[in-house]
Amino acid sequence: MKIRWVPHPELSAAHAAYVVATGARCIDDKAEQVLVQPVTELNNRLLASSIDVGQFWRQYLLEIMADVGMEQACETALLSSGGNEMQVEQTSKAIANRLGDARLAFMGRFPKLSEQLDLRARPLRERWETFGPGLLCEIGKQVWGNSPPSDWWQPPVTALTVQPIRGGDGGCDALQSRIWFEAMLTDVDSRVPEVLRVVWLVTRVAIESHARQNSGDLRLMVPWSLVCVPLVLSAAAQLELISADSLPVSKAMEMWQFGDARTAKTVSQWWIEQQQDNGPLPAKLRQLEERLQSTAGTERVADPK
Repeated sequence: MKIRWVPHPELSAAHAAYVVATGARCIDDKAEQVLVQPVTELNNRLLASSIDVGQFWRQYLLEIMADVGMEQACETALLSSGGNEMQVEQTSKAIANRLGDARLAFMGRFPKLSEQLDLRARPLRERWETFGPGLLCEIGKQVWGNSPPSDWWQPPVTALTVQPIRGGDGGCDALQSRIWFEAMLTDVDSRVPEVLRVVWLVTRVAIESHARQNSGDLRLMVPWSLVCVPLVLSAAAQLELISADSLPVSKAMEMWQFGDARTAKTVSQWWIEQQQDNGPLPAKLRQLEERLQSTAGTERVADPK
């Protein structure tokens, strides 16, 4: 699996605006201060136009991640979040102006962002080059035994690095074979090193890409994405990157913002039990899916990113 590392100032600005606009925890007070006014005005305009604010920001982030220009990304996000097709052009211009203001404010906070991102990503890139191939090999064995499909890790992945705003965050788009994550200089928690976030995102892309190409059945993508957490942690334990005594599934899901505590408990229990079953991992997923469906409070098991 090859990764192309790309610093992405535009996605950094979009992600920061997303965080402030949706009221998520922000570790950069100065960035939050310069963004509050433009994103508040933007959100008010969205609400006045009966737009789903959360859906708008999620779609906008995906569009920028795919290198779509700001105005086109804005229009697509409006249409996907309930915008009136007859009024979208007029609404888009007003929203794009506020997005432009937010971008300028953020870039003013980080005038040399591209160079800074390249430097910030270097430690994480070096850890990936050291441990990434071994981790992916171990994950492939856990999923497929000793005979993973030849195209399992084939598609090259583009890794977009962004300025840390949440103290660790990331997402992926399997259709574009792209992942993105905050370029953290150090591990926030030694129990879950940041390189494992990268491995988790790459694994999610591989699994979804394989499913699309070979079966087209994406109904198990949510349980697959959840199983990727203990898969990655188990591989890390095999390589002695983390302790093998008890996999920190709950902590990883908290740090990766992927599922609640109840979902983490369900996944952890299922993972321990399935270790006793010699059958292939893909065949066991339906059991996890049934447990997730029968567990109250699992409506939001995954961050839309």
